[in-house]
Amino acid sequence: MKKRLIAVLMTVAMAASLLAGCGVPKKGSDGGSGDSGEKVFRYGTRTEPTTLDPTKANCIPDSEVQNGLIERLVRNVGGEIKPGCAKEWEISEDGLVYTFHLNEEAKWSDGEQIKAQDFVYGWQRLMNPETAAQYAFIGEYIKNGAAIENGKMKPSELGVKAIDDVTFEVTLEHPTSYFLKLIGIQPQFAPLRQDIVEKYGKDFAADAEKNVYSGPFVLTSSENQKWVFEPNEHYWDKDSIKLDRVELSYIQNQETQLAMYENGELDLTELPRVSVEKYKDKAVKFKNGNTDYFYINCDGTNPALKNKNFRLALNYGFDRNTYNQLASEGIGDPSNVFTFRGLIGIESTYGEESNLKSYPLDGDDAKAKEYLAKAEKELGKKASDITVEITTTDNDAAKKQAEVVQELWVKSLGINVTINQVTYAEMLQRHSTGEFEIGWGGWVGDYDDPYTYLELFKTDCPYNNSNYSNPEVDKLLTASQQETDAKKRQDLLVQAEQIILDDGAVLPQAEREIYYLIDDDVKGLVNYYVGINYDWTYVDIAK
Repeated sequence: MKKRLIAVLMTVAMAASLLAGCGVPKKGSDGGSGDSGEKVFRYGTRTEPTTLDPTKANCIPDSEVQNGLIERLVRNVGGEIKPGCAKEWEISEDGLVYTFHLNEEAKWSDGEQIKAQDFVYGWQRLMNPETAAQYAFIGEYIKNGAAIENGKMKPSELGVKAIDDVTFEVTLEHPTSYFLKLIGIQPQFAPLRQDIVEKYGKDFAADAEKNVYSGPFVLTSSENQKWVFEPNEHYWDKDSIKLDRVELSYIQNQETQLAMYENGELDLTELPRVSVEKYKDKAVKFKNGNTDYFYINCDGTNPALKNKNFRLALNYGFDRNTYNQLASEGIGDPSNVFTFRGLIGIESTYGEESNLKSYPLDGDDAKAKEYLAKAEKELGKKASDITVEITTTDNDAAKKQAEVVQELWVKSLGINVTINQVTYAEMLQRHSTGEFEIGWGGWVGDYDDPYTYLELFKTDCPYNNSNYSNPEVDKLLTASQQETDAKKRQDLLVQAEQIILDDGAVLPQAEREIYYLIDDDVKGLVNYYVGINYDWTYVDIAK
């Protein structure tokens, strides 16, 4: 069951509003800090949203757009669960049944009341195979979800029910402690108006006009790679919305974004890595929950990569600190584990509590050679006769990453490393079909729980691009989904991750860091390490 290829702060308190960031002085901006009298927040995205249909959203840009346009049952604001369309809810003692009581003041942007039936329709549409939603797996937590997704049951058999117009009941396959956090941040759990979807058919949500909106904002324009949001006058909590407009522009080049920020055309911009040092005293830094790593195809055509000892040699022969400095300008936090360490734990963070044993961040050449010798014996080959190929995208940054890894492994192991650059689309396709040996990737969680990362190594997970399979890992992960005791459940997940590391199933590299500049007058922006980077719903502009 899993999410978004890449493309978070450790607790609710740490993920709370970033009230200010020192920016470059403006030059006559007519936006957020200008003289127009309007409160306008403007920023850019380097990855264009793929869809305006919340059911079919499948990446962070999609989710950030939808976060302002939809109102789910609850709203996850930096890890804090707040009422959404539901004003209150109850959970059964066994953790399987959630009963949501909707706010009768929750309305669509055309003034119609949002009803329980709208959630039934929207969630059934997500799991209906005919919808072809890439993120349908996210609904497998709901009773019969997986069977419906795989065409074995009808969408009407999904474990959701409208008791009446304002009472919505959900039955889960198993207790899911993070269910509210999940449905409070993922756009796929939005309500949908059946009459609107059927009116536009395949053109539903094709542009701003072909939809109605349940959230705090409506989309007034989606033309020319610019998305304009304005307050929804029928939003039930409209008094909490301070902005008059949000403008999100597709600007692929970071240097262009920075120049626009300096010219007063943007209120927030992410910094290119090469510019971080220049602006270090003014930039805001946060970890967005994205763990970067190298896929190792554990069951592909290269016998060496099927060999556990060889995979361990690759891991011990990889100096993560040197790699991060050479390939990433020192931007990022080198990591030797797969899950994001800032995830919420029992009393602190998962990273602090898991105490995983892993590879030294500086590498260990002696250990690398020890495992390599075992692999040579098992493979019947000398290191100089072993070749591995790194498949990466065709941009300069990706090439640099691959070349640094190539140099590190040739030096520490004496193996042959080739580089194959392909387009981004082809790389994604190769990851999904297994037509690669080693490839770079990133993952950011769908919810604040280690399972959202570790399920990538479950044998039957559709996002198991590493083609890794270990029955004990499968058993532990399955058991974790049934365990209701938080400490026992976390122990199961730690055991699973330790086995994954001990098997050399992946080569962890770093936790991604984002540096950005934001105008001093922008207040209330929330960063989150799950699903989205920026939650601007409650942003205000100081005047």
